[in-house]
Amino acid sequence: MAEENGTGLVPGIDDPGPIGAVREGMHVLDSTGAELGTVQDVKIGDGAAITADGQRMSESVSLFGRIVQEAAGPEPDVEQELAELLLREGYVKIKSRLPLRRAHYAGAAQIAGVRDGVVTLKVSADHLAAEV
Repeated sequence: MAEENGTGLVPGIDDPGPIGAVREGMHVLDSTGAELGTVQDVKIGDGAAITADGQRMSESVSLFGRIVQEAAGPEPDVEQELAELLLREGYVKIKSRLPLRRAHYAGAAQIAGVRDGVVTLKVSADHLAAEV
């Protein structure tokens, strides 16, 4: 397998990229610098996965966590084909800073970087998937 910069890490497999530094509660800016909200959930995907099988709820989630996840419904809450892509590549769920607005999802590939507790995206808000 190819290594990047002699680190011994295979991009997307051993090194998840910027999404690996994302944490719940961080502020999110789009590519124009507009504040979109805060990170509500982070899912690091498996870049080597061919399907989304096995990408949903982990066995390591507590019983309470399972109950909450089941009650809320499966994540990501988008059209099925897009959900499978997001599960494979990873995603960040962004809770809007405006009340009564739907959450949005940014795929791992849409994250430009993370610095000082702020997630910056490569795309503007209109390129994000909205929660259904």
